[in-house]
Amino acid sequence: MVKPQFETYRYVGEVCRLKSQSIVECRLPGSEISSILAVQAKAVPAECACADGEVQYGGKLYLSIVYEDGARKICRAERGVEFFHKKEGKEVTPACFARAVLESENITWRREGSGLYVSAVIGAELTVYGTKQMEYLLGGENLIVQKDVERVCKTVCVSGEVEGEDEFDTDYIGDILLHSEKAVVNRVHASAGQIDIEGEINVHLCVLKADESLCSYERLITFKTSIPSEEAFGKITAGARVFVKSAHLTADADEEKGNSRMVLAYNLSCECYLCVQDEITVAKDGFSTEAEITLHTQNEGGMYLTNHEKRTERISGVAVVSPEIEGEYTLQAAVLPRAEISFRKGERGIEAEGAVLAEVLLCSADGNHRSATLSLPFVFPVETDAEYMEADCMVCGLNVRRKKNGEAEAEATLRLSLRSYEKREWSYICKAEEGEAYEQDESAFSVFMTSAGEALWEVSKRLRCAPEELTKSNPELEFPLKAGERIFVYRQIK
Repeated sequence: MVKPQFETYRYVGEVCRLKSQSIVECRLPGSEISSILAVQAKAVPAECACADGEVQYGGKLYLSIVYEDGARKICRAERGVEFFHKKEGKEVTPACFARAVLESENITWRREGSGLYVSAVIGAELTVYGTKQMEYLLGGENLIVQKDVERVCKTVCVSGEVEGEDEFDTDYIGDILLHSEKAVVNRVHASAGQIDIEGEINVHLCVLKADESLCSYERLITFKTSIPSEEAFGKITAGARVFVKSAHLTADADEEKGNSRMVLAYNLSCECYLCVQDEITVAKDGFSTEAEITLHTQNEGGMYLTNHEKRTERISGVAVVSPEIEGEYTLQAAVLPRAEISFRKGERGIEAEGAVLAEVLLCSADGNHRSATLSLPFVFPVETDAEYMEADCMVCGLNVRRKKNGEAEAEATLRLSLRSYEKREWSYICKAEEGEAYEQDESAFSVFMTSAGEALWEVSKRLRCAPEELTKSNPELEFPLKAGERIFVYRQIK
């Protein structure tokens, strides 16, 4: 007797987030390497595919190594090694797609015979997306429903690349030993069929000067790009992460002028995502005048991007240097600056905590070089009402001073790209089961007494009468009802 009508809505949403770690190792000829001073390890993703129960991802690890040879000469070497790994996820299917963010950490090295083995832990953050489907009740024959609008959040993923070039002058140098680049997004705006992205790239150089001493330089570059997207219309919020896919640095030295002309050619990879709210009219409740109905509700939800903003924070304090350097050493350069950051709920609300890390290169009076890792901890409040936050962070203007007692003082500027999220939920009736038929009431009309505070839908459902029929036969009623009011329900006698 009851024939429910269902509608289907399909959308792309986040299926799960996975984290994975794996070790990648590269061998170098170690006969000429006396001691390693610094190692830059950069992991660049190449592929990311979903299979049954797992995400398969791979890329290439690029190693830039600064070392001292047997004659105490500073040298450099570069190597690259490909890697391929997978991470299990029970919700992953071949119909899904994933985005991978790779970070290299915990770099170590060891000697075996004539070889030197450099290892890095590759951390992968894998976000898996897939097509989801809602089969929701809309109405039906012999079925009276209460409808409402649900706001379903879907995700649109868009990617693109941008190339650029920048030129700048430095003091006269002999060789470029290391250069590291970090990009952060300052602004994202989506409209008129495209996503506009603005941000900055921080370039940090470690160079060997003409007198064989070490020195570091820094360059901040702004960039803009636009990526087309058919979904970039209406009320949407947009987020983006930008990674330096490749960077090539060349120097043209002018001995007469005593300076060097640097040219940086870079390629950026942009991963954008749009958070779109679709309004879907669904049945939130229902009943039948003919038979009992059992309704089953499905609840779904996800994280919705509410804001994407930039922030600058200045930090300073006593830094920890490990291992502790004994003896008289002059600090020559601080290289490979980076930051680790996380968020927590503290006494002052949401707080950001973490540390600025860098490799410090030192030299003794007799020309012996040493290196150590510097760590400058920080914590500061973040004014936000967000339930969840993510951040990309780059370190600018790192300045380190070594005191006579061996301690180090440091200061730096953090440039943060903050993404705020809140949890959104929506529900719908996914199944309607018909039960026993009601016994037919043979009376022409019935009179019911009301309770205080009852709403129109509550009364209609209890009396098994359509709301429009109830208000038509009782036009004087005002909802919510008062106690003791009379309601008339009329029936057609067959």
